[in-house]
Amino acid sequence: MSITKLLLSALTALIISASSLLAGETADGVRIQQVPADLYGSVPLDGFIDVALVKNEKLTLQDMLQHQALFAPIEGHDVNLGFVRTSAWLRFAVTLPAGVKRPQDILLSIMPNFTDELEVYVGVEKPGMQEADFDRFEMGDHSPRLNANFNTSANVLPLELFPDQTRIIYIRAHNKDASLNVSAELLSPNYYDYRSIVQNLIRGMWFGGMGVLLVIQLFFFYFDRKKFYIFLMLDILAVSSTYFGALGMARLLFFDSGGLGNDYLSSTSSWFGLTAGALSIRAILDLDPRYPKIDLYFRFAAIVGIIGVFCVLFGVNRFFVLLAGPVILVLTTMAMSVALIDFLRQPNAQTGLNSAAFGLLWAGLIATNSQRYGILSLPSWVAGSYAATSITHFTLLTGSLAVRLRNAETAARNADRRALEAASAAEQHANDLVRERTGELVEAKRVAEQALCAELQAQEQQVRFMEVISHQYRTPLGVIRTNLQSIGLTLPKDDEANRQRLDRAHTGVARLVEVLEVNLTRSKLQGPAFQPALSEISVSNAAMSAVISARDLLHGITLNVSIAPDVEQAIIRADSEMLKLAIINLLENAFKFSAPVGSTQVWLDVFRDNATVHFRVRDKGIGIEAEVVEDLIENHTRGTNSAHIEGTGVGLSLVKRTADAHAGRFSLSSGKDGGTEATIVLPVLA
Repeated sequence: MSITKLLLSALTALIISASSLLAGETADGVRIQQVPADLYGSVPLDGFIDVALVKNEKLTLQDMLQHQALFAPIEGHDVNLGFVRTSAWLRFAVTLPAGVKRPQDILLSIMPNFTDELEVYVGVEKPGMQEADFDRFEMGDHSPRLNANFNTSANVLPLELFPDQTRIIYIRAHNKDASLNVSAELLSPNYYDYRSIVQNLIRGMWFGGMGVLLVIQLFFFYFDRKKFYIFLMLDILAVSSTYFGALGMARLLFFDSGGLGNDYLSSTSSWFGLTAGALSIRAILDLDPRYPKIDLYFRFAAIVGIIGVFCVLFGVNRFFVLLAGPVILVLTTMAMSVALIDFLRQPNAQTGLNSAAFGLLWAGLIATNSQRYGILSLPSWVAGSYAATSITHFTLLTGSLAVRLRNAETAARNADRRALEAASAAEQHANDLVRERTGELVEAKRVAEQALCAELQAQEQQVRFMEVISHQYRTPLGVIRTNLQSIGLTLPKDDEANRQRLDRAHTGVARLVEVLEVNLTRSKLQGPAFQPALSEISVSNAAMSAVISARDLLHGITLNVSIAPDVEQAIIRADSEMLKLAIINLLENAFKFSAPVGSTQVWLDVFRDNATVHFRVRDKGIGIEAEVVEDLIENHTRGTNSAHIEGTGVGLSLVKRTADAHAGRFSLSSGKDGGTEATIVLPVLA
């Protein structure tokens, strides 16, 4: 049925064209187009429209009626002036053929839908017509929507033609800050309904397709966090918003009362589309690392788009838009060239789709801007064809991004597979190393166990040796002590010189016994049996016992003892011999490491801090350099500045073990005025 209608429409158009030469003119020279009876289709106005271009915006219809000479015929039915402040006046006349007996309805459609000021004057021909003889219809998007408008979203005015009457129509079109394009067409109501349904279906599919493309970018961004998906979404949104205003839908839904709202929406969307498009293209084509100079131009184009938005808001868009054409032309040409070069260098699905997308974008923008700027006398539908170009461009670009994402996923899977293979090989190698190292560790463990057994045996032998030495020396020392006492009894009371010699001998024997006892205890503690025999002892007694032994052992020491009054009655649970040996070790270290600097002063401070008692040993010796304190406390570890001083490095380790065995702690630090401070902290029972 639709094919039949189209054939009838074409036949009707041919008939009308053939009869147009016979239609004639009105008395004012207005050419008359005849509308066939029972028309289904459109009536071409090519060759029947006269146009007058005037710069005076205040001229009224009455002025134009008095200056008919301003009108000149045009070949087609389109007026394309570009971005000007000129008002375009169109005039033509329509009538029914002779012999028609009944009226006929016809629709006057004026495109595009975003003309700012659009006034239609319709009158019945008669001699000496004045402005009052015309009915005025205001249809521009700056005016409130007209109730007489046949279509709420388009400039469509219903006309009723009567037999033997000629309708004269004047149209005034003016744009304040946009391109001026006007196209007039006569349609039958039935045909317009049919065409509107088809157009609305196409528009619905277009907007739906753009929405689907936008959602696809959103999903792409979810799986691949690249910023160009966001820019492409903004570009799709900007193009959709532009056509939402250009097709009259924004005026229908949001700007029913007219005003500048539709202009702001359409124009700012176009400029924002330039910004989003420039950013998305430079990111998709990866211009920054590959073509930095071209990338710099795309950044410039993005800034131009932002400036254009402000120019629209300040009402100077018609001046700044002259820059947009060259900027967009250079931008799309560069994008097409880079995409084509990429395809020639590496022909594949991704580069091929990119090349097709940007080539199509370039062709569509060339045609659209040529029509909008009035460079070429192209029909109005050329500008509308950019909608098909844009959705095809975004579809091809989305396909390219899908291929890119698929390639990235394939590369990631291959990388994962290679990584898994490498990990498996590494795991096998690690297992081999583990088996090899395990064997080495088993052998090392066996050697270590043998060495440990040998060390334990050596320590046991050392303890036994010290026990034997102690036992062997005790008997003769006991005999010497007994004989010294016997000699003392036989000496005269006034033999003071010999008695002093006996006292010195007694002291030497006591010191020798003390040395044997201390070293025997030290040997036992450093051996395998490090188990304290805890008992409740006095803090002051423990400190003084260590002081007495230290003075006997360390010849030449100047030992300064300070016991706070609050610890004289304090009780701790400790192994007296073990604690005594720990304090002696600290005093011995302090004295030994003070000698290199010529000092013999060592201080022992015993004081209480809440529920703990502190045994602090201080000196003015060589101190601690850059060593970590924990390393010095470890077994057999000595300071870097003590290499020239004899010692094994086990003393501090023994002190640390003693503090741990008594549930206390041991600390070592540099003194405030030099030297070293070593402190044993033990819990107090009372």
